[in-house]
Amino acid sequence: MTSVQPVRFSVASPARFARIHVLIRLALLLAIGTIGCSSIYWLLYLAVPALVALFVMQKGGERYAAEEAPRIVRALRWLAGAYAYVWLLTDVLPSADPGGPVQLDVDVSGTPTAASALIRLVYSLPALLLATLLSVAAALLWMVGAVAVLVNERMPAPIGDFVALALRYQCRLIAYHASLVDRYPSLEGSMVHHRVAAADR
Repeated sequence: MTSVQPVRFSVASPARFARIHVLIRLALLLAIGTIGCSSIYWLLYLAVPALVALFVMQKGGERYAAEEAPRIVRALRWLAGAYAYVWLLTDVLPSADPGGPVQLDVDVSGTPTAASALIRLVYSLPALLLATLLSVAAALLWMVGAVAVLVNERMPAPIGDFVALALRYQCRLIAYHASLVDRYPSLEGSMVHHRVAAADR
């Protein structure tokens, strides 16, 4: 029997994508590339558990879960929407509010300690490696998907499904790394196809 995942991600993709958004995404990716985002990712990877540990030391794990976790979930929801836009899953700009085409729900659990937050720097490494491999594959498929959208305004379903899988796993990794959930990130339940928006069918 499959247990319910504490981090659930889904996206309702349009049946047809606007070609102009492909060009916007390319411009955004070029801009992000000039910043050197790999160093920013490593900074965040190291900083997030340290900041969680600092907060927990000052105010305790229960207050972290009650006060800070909802803010982090809101930021993570916006980030998921931004990635869904850039990764050709939706033409809708990101929002931190629920109810859009990108749905991200996090069941915050556990009471982190400073030590448990910091140890995730080590525990998260295998998941980070898998997330990196999935992201590289998704990037290669993105190029095929972008060409398909430019040609016929449609994202091939298998490509959309894989990109959604990669993003879902990434969200689970971030939630675990930030001590929002105790469950280690997994691909369980990730083979569910992303939905095509009903209004566009």
